[in-house]
Amino acid sequence: MLFAAVAAILVACGGGMQTSPSGYKYIKHTNATGEAATVGSYCNLNISVYQDDSLVNSTYQMGRTVPIMVPDLSKLPEDQKGIGKANPVADVLALMKVGDSITVEVPIDSLMRQNPSLAKAKSLKYAITLADVQSKEEYDAARMKEQQEKQAAATVYQEQEKAVADKLAGVLKDYKSGANKANIKTTDSGLKYLILEDGKGAQATAGKGVDVMYYGMLTDGKEFDNSFKRGQPFSFPLGQKQVIGGWDEGIALLKEGTKAVLFVPSELGYGAQGNAAIPPNSELVFYVELLKVN
Repeated sequence: MLFAAVAAILVACGGGMQTSPSGYKYIKHTNATGEAATVGSYCNLNISVYQDDSLVNSTYQMGRTVPIMVPDLSKLPEDQKGIGKANPVADVLALMKVGDSITVEVPIDSLMRQNPSLAKAKSLKYAITLADVQSKEEYDAARMKEQQEKQAAATVYQEQEKAVADKLAGVLKDYKSGANKANIKTTDSGLKYLILEDGKGAQATAGKGVDVMYYGMLTDGKEFDNSFKRGQPFSFPLGQKQVIGGWDEGIALLKEGTKAVLFVPSELGYGAQGNAAIPPNSELVFYVELLKVN
């Protein structure tokens, strides 16, 4: 329903097609009365990108707005002016107030068509909603607070790394011996999973954004990657093929707050080609914590 509401922006009746300072065509769907976006202020935006009216990605999927500073268009260097050069989102910010929605059309030029995903595209649109405006001082203070909170959270996660590694090693040992076989479930695709702790939150489903902490091992016990070392969760839109198939399928089996182990067969991982850290045809074992479903 959320995406349907966002998509409705594209067809809503507004004041008709207009032209932005840099020449982009746009439709303003609202006449909000909130705080105006002014040069030098920061706009916290929800942005949905559509290719041929199909949703490509959206901040709604991640549950976060994107901050962009309102530029002084009169002072832009010449090489940043005009269609295809100026940022189409930043170009319309000074036309908005908090609560306003604008759809900007971006012409697809020959350079953009070098991207395989845009090679045959007919249109590219940005649906933008202005959620909040902050002064530079407010923005800087908020970012400082956010960084302090992230660092505190990172320290907590990093301190958990060894305990998580030991827990996963124990699960892997029992998996190889068959000691936990009765508790492991297998899907039709061959993915195996073991629920360590059931979550009580929202179900993860395709199209939603998820935040996941993870620790990955090969079946010989060698760690190849983990988010605890970095001290921050990995965030991605589920079911969009931005991760290996075993993750798109496995995380969708979980609810927010669940702790589990995924046993990912090679064909749902990196297959016969492997990658720099993973040998070809490797089964992968992941400890995962689904922190948030957006």
